[in-house]
Amino acid sequence: MDKIYCIGKFQFESKEKYQEALDDIEKIKYISKKMDINEPGVAQRLYSLVREGKIIFHSVIGDDYLLYLSDMMVEDYRALSRDSFTKKIIGRLRQISPRQVIGAICMAGAVVCFLIFLGSEYNDRQKTKALEKMKSEQEISAASDWLSAKLLDVLGTDEAKDTKKREVVVAESETVDNEVYAAEPIQEIGPPVLPEYQALYEKNSDFAGWLTIDGTEIDYPVMQAVSESSNFYLDHDFDGKEDINGSIFLDSRNSLKEPNDNMIIYGHNMKSGMMFGGLKEYLEPSFWKEHKKLTFNTIYDKAEYEIVAVCLSKVAKEGNGEFKYYNFIDAGNKKTFNRFVKTVKELNIMDEKLELSYGDKLLTLSTCNSYTEDGRLFLVAKKCKK
Repeated sequence: MDKIYCIGKFQFESKEKYQEALDDIEKIKYISKKMDINEPGVAQRLYSLVREGKIIFHSVIGDDYLLYLSDMMVEDYRALSRDSFTKKIIGRLRQISPRQVIGAICMAGAVVCFLIFLGSEYNDRQKTKALEKMKSEQEISAASDWLSAKLLDVLGTDEAKDTKKREVVVAESETVDNEVYAAEPIQEIGPPVLPEYQALYEKNSDFAGWLTIDGTEIDYPVMQAVSESSNFYLDHDFDGKEDINGSIFLDSRNSLKEPNDNMIIYGHNMKSGMMFGGLKEYLEPSFWKEHKKLTFNTIYDKAEYEIVAVCLSKVAKEGNGEFKYYNFIDAGNKKTFNRFVKTVKELNIMDEKLELSYGDKLLTLSTCNSYTEDGRLFLVAKKCKK
């Protein structure tokens, strides 16, 4: 069997190259212990030593570390530029009157506010374009897989059945100072990821699925962080970059491989309408009646849901005995399920009869709402039978 040697995102075709990479990691660890790369000028000195051949790396990990050093140099230059700029501004401010200073500050504040507004608009548009691109790639991937399957069927080939299994050799996990590298842990074997979501899952293994609600801007990937970082996607996007919009994300207690009785998805109520900003439309009974259906496909399964309740609630204080809708994950028994249904009936702002039965698979969408302090708007949907 073929062997693949992996360290983090890198793969090595031979044991020799793999060993060279491990040697480079040891060099990086040694350098990090001896020198604080965050001190001004240290990154530049290290970069020069590497370029002059006084520190030699033999693998792509060394090359990547050199890029890391160059990024640190850029940050040093930016810091120096900011300091120099600040000193110049202070010198000029000392030469003008207090009234002129106040006027200049007010003008600068107005300009900054306008630029922040433009920046926010630009970021929202860029995020929307990125999501549209992801959606398009997903659809292309699905079409490509369908065409490939048709072609294989026509040719009568069994190539897919003859694919050789490959043994993956993964380096033992260890952390390098300055968080430059760490070997990836062995992935747990589970059900196959749907073909159309394979590429997105490979980009970020926190990708849990895709949520779409017609009539709103909700057409987003759904993320899921582990319990130790369950709030990570409150302010990070699909690529793990900081973003005020955050992402919509699945409760860390939910399981994709063995779906719970109630899957809970959270998202910010953005004024721009992004993320779960569109859920407030459901406060209008007419909108709810026309847009009851939604689609939530996990990476393992596709499903349609019907929204059966629109509820207003708030974050309950600990120890007051209130039933917290956001803690209902698995019923366990009919009594607990009925207690959840009773709570939903009490909080539901729609007049129609709530039709839920023990055994129904539920989906809850939760976001903030300013109708009261710590207010919450949540929608309960039940899975449609195929």
